[in-house]
Amino acid sequence: MVVIYKRLRIQGFIVFDYYPGYSKYLDMVLSYIRDGRIVHVEDIAEGIESIPKALEGLFEGRNVGKQVVVVAPE
Repeated sequence: MVVIYKRLRIQGFIVFDYYPGYSKYLDMVLSYIRDGRIVHVEDIAEGIESIPKALEGLFEGRNVGKQVVVVAPE
């Protein structure tokens, strides 16, 4: 009812609306990654004992990029 009373406008999108252009996007972004124009960052924590601190860091904004916990080496 607040939306109606305040005459708010709510707008969004559905990802499936853009699915036909996904292959074009993938071609573009993969070339950017290969050329080094897009770089992904991982915050890596080592060991199962570091999981609680890594999870805490996610909620406190301490991680940079994707949070990864390495439990066992490959």
